[in-house]
Amino acid sequence: MPIVAAVFAFASVTSLVMYVFVTGKEPSVKERVEQVARIGRVPTEREQALARPLVQRVFGPVATKVSGAVVAATPKSVLKAAGHKLDATGNPWNMTPAEYVILRIVTLFIIPIGVIILTGGLGTGKALLFALLAVGFGWVVPEIMMQSKAKQRGKEIQKALPDVLDLLTVSVEAGLGLDAALVRVVERRKGPLSDEFGIVLREMRVGTPRREALKQLAERVRVDDITSLVSAIVQTDHLGVGIANILRIQSDQSRVKRRQRVEESAMKAPIKMLFPLVFFIFPTLFVVLLGPAVIQIAETLLTGNP
Repeated sequence: MPIVAAVFAFASVTSLVMYVFVTGKEPSVKERVEQVARIGRVPTEREQALARPLVQRVFGPVATKVSGAVVAATPKSVLKAAGHKLDATGNPWNMTPAEYVILRIVTLFIIPIGVIILTGGLGTGKALLFALLAVGFGWVVPEIMMQSKAKQRGKEIQKALPDVLDLLTVSVEAGLGLDAALVRVVERRKGPLSDEFGIVLREMRVGTPRREALKQLAERVRVDDITSLVSAIVQTDHLGVGIANILRIQSDQSRVKRRQRVEESAMKAPIKMLFPLVFFIFPTLFVVLLGPAVIQIAETLLTGNP
């Protein structure tokens, strides 16, 4: 019963912390506009405060102060690295670098506490040992998930790049400028690469030069094919050369690289199949083929009859 009560208390506290962490954000501009449209007038500060959930009103200021202290104590380089990681994954959770750092710290402490509560009946020594293992697990798991997400997104971008470049080339050869061709790609195509081009267009609309927007694209994605494409476009703008031929060359090169990656994966397949063959399939075949002979030899040795 004490263990059950401790588990229940831990689950309650964890749920409360995660709820405050998720709902503790200030409402966005869109949410405020929708709220004003529902009420028909601008709500007062008291009405806005009372409209928030009770848990958020009670624990929200505390969570804000704690998160602010954590962010202030975090080095700028760590926040910058976290921002690059979120950009590489496309940031589907709309998290800020500070929120990602706080999430890692929360998992670093919550998982070991939960392990101690669950393994408390095995003894203090074993519980502490499992807790130490859980500390590394809680710190590494978010990083592994981010790397896996970024790698998968990079593969999707590499796969879609040749077709997107073909559409860009056709659009430019039809008389559109590069910016208008990017708009056409964003309208016609869906996927992470189109989303990145959409970010480039938004940055250009707010006044960012095209070169800088493309360089930021290469820094966010961190894919060799995208880096090569950005370098070629920037060099073309600098020299004043026609961009259609450059896009066609880049499309051909990216298609060749995609074919080479497929061939490389096909060449790796026999080596990857070797381990399941040796450890799972071959023993089963040996049992099926040699099993009757082994049984007959054993019976012959036991009975003494040839």
